[in-house]
Amino acid sequence: MSIDILGTGSYLPEKIMTNADFEKFLDTSDEWITTRTGIKQRHIADGMTNCEMCVIAANRALAEAGLTINDIGTIIVASVTNEMDVPSIASQVQRAMGATNCGAFDISAACTGFMYALKAAVGFVLQDQKPVLVIGTEVLSRFMDWTDRSTCILFADGTGAAVVGPGDSLKYIEVYAHPDTGHSLEIPGINNGLAEGVSKFSYVSMDGKEIYKFATRQVPKDVKAAMDALGLKPEEIDWIIPHQANVRILQEASKRLKIPMEKFYVNIQDVGNTSAASVPIVMDEMNKKGLLKAGDTVVVLAFGGGLTSGCAVLTWK
Repeated sequence: MSIDILGTGSYLPEKIMTNADFEKFLDTSDEWITTRTGIKQRHIADGMTNCEMCVIAANRALAEAGLTINDIGTIIVASVTNEMDVPSIASQVQRAMGATNCGAFDISAACTGFMYALKAAVGFVLQDQKPVLVIGTEVLSRFMDWTDRSTCILFADGTGAAVVGPGDSLKYIEVYAHPDTGHSLEIPGINNGLAEGVSKFSYVSMDGKEIYKFATRQVPKDVKAAMDALGLKPEEIDWIIPHQANVRILQEASKRLKIPMEKFYVNIQDVGNTSAASVPIVMDEMNKKGLLKAGDTVVVLAFGGGLTSGCAVLTWK
């Protein structure tokens, strides 16, 4: 027994910031940002909360699955940007959607959060035989230092969701943690970001070079481990659904894995880095476009703060 993905949904806020918008207040340019990251624009929540975005994405996923919120056994939300310590975003979603009899909790694993949540969902599905609502969501714009061009151009807001239930689609999933001894990606004192006159201490801080080295080293390792476990050859992989952090990371992974870049789905140019929401947003976009065909072998991968990483392989239905 494993799980099937029964439905997907996503939500991107209406407000868009283009690279040209950054040119108005930063020493940067569209060419500089695009060349180094692949990003052309990103969505900004502009007052919307994680819960509000989650409800929209969740309803879209439930509609595709042909289910209601009261069919769900557990709600799992991956995020690092909850607006409050208690309750969890999952509990807020449960309350907002009127769910009366299910478990609800959050997972914090940065950009790998959805992968951790998906692995947790497997256990709940196998034990309870009830569908699980798995959501990745972030409002990272609340924690940007808008004077720091190395970070504020990268991160964005959005939500992706998937309903999973009993099945046999998921063939492999592993998640990993690698101690970040260099403190290369942190958001210290995150809830201080709600206070007026927020201190710089609460902003995202990142050593981009270290994250790049980690990702280009770890992603091929994780994918090769999955391929070895299943006896998969590169040519047998139809699609790779990757976390959207930097297009250069994906290009390097393509080179090291000897898997054509055409098989890596890329939407970072339109959405930026949405952390835990990245993977499910990509999955839903591909699903809604009809790119994922029944029988396709799909590799899902992510990496991020912690440092964390993860890889899954599934057969699309």
